[in-house]
Amino acid sequence: MITNAAPGTALVTGGTGFVGSHLVELLLSRGYDVTCLVRDRRRLRWLQGLRVRLVDGDCLDPRSLAAAVRGQAVIFHVAGLTKAFRPREYYEVNHSGTTNLLEACAREGRGIRKFVLVSSLAAAGPAAEGKAVTDADLPHPVSDYGKSKLLAEVETLRFRERFPIVILRPSAVYGPRDTDVFELFRWASKGFILDMRGERFLNWCYVEDLAEGLLLAAERPVPSGSIYFIAEDRIYSLTEFHTALQRTGGVTARIIRVPHWIGSVIGAASEAAGRLRGRATIMNRQKVREAAQEYWTCDLGKAHAELGFTARITLEEGLTRTWQWYRENNWIR
Repeated sequence: MITNAAPGTALVTGGTGFVGSHLVELLLSRGYDVTCLVRDRRRLRWLQGLRVRLVDGDCLDPRSLAAAVRGQAVIFHVAGLTKAFRPREYYEVNHSGTTNLLEACAREGRGIRKFVLVSSLAAAGPAAEGKAVTDADLPHPVSDYGKSKLLAEVETLRFRERFPIVILRPSAVYGPRDTDVFELFRWASKGFILDMRGERFLNWCYVEDLAEGLLLAAERPVPSGSIYFIAEDRIYSLTEFHTALQRTGGVTARIIRVPHWIGSVIGAASEAAGRLRGRATIMNRQKVREAAQEYWTCDLGKAHAELGFTARITLEEGLTRTWQWYRENNWIR
């Protein structure tokens, strides 16, 4: 819990989305004057009815960003692409979009006291057996998503002498309003869990803990250019996750284990189906490649020591809350 909050003005990109909307609600509860960059006022989603200032714009349109960044004390760049039809879309949104926002801040942002970038553990890449990833390790992303996030980090670090910047690398984020990990809940509710053979190990991150980490990154006086991993400080095997997913949801699911090559075939078929529907899908060949890695674990010692961050929500509680939200909102019956 933050006890030294210093309310002020804050811009949130991606405020209509999963992580961004939770961050907006937290900022409002702590007394911040919040501005959100929005592409379409007809699709405010979770921002509907909240006391936020809306600025029309898009990180891919540099001319639209000046009005959003002026007068802001803190910039939270949460907007990003987690699934796409073509690899180049990741780079356009996650890399070029970040560059455009940073350049707007450099031109128009007077008095910015912190720029906080939401990156991803995917930018660092998977861990080696028995050794969690640290910010000192050489990044080795295994997907275009991870590579695009790493390029966004590199671009952000280029501005660290212009204004203070902090980069957060959350691990696998889940919680109410999520549409990616949601697929695991949806299929488990139908009685199936599709998994690739071989045990794997992950740190998980509940969305409200990530929002708290973002606020700590904005308010704590840490060196410009600092990078922190954000997650629950416990490693779970995928078997433990699947067991907890079923227990907290009150469901029984058959776990179907397939070799990696079949997973890739399923990913390719899902991509093709997504193109026919005109909608990018989280199940694709690149996500299969990420899912096949044995260790997605990260070292949280630096976040504890410098940000004072400790995740409050255990996987058991987080899954319980998430199941409840999906059911109350009729995402799962």
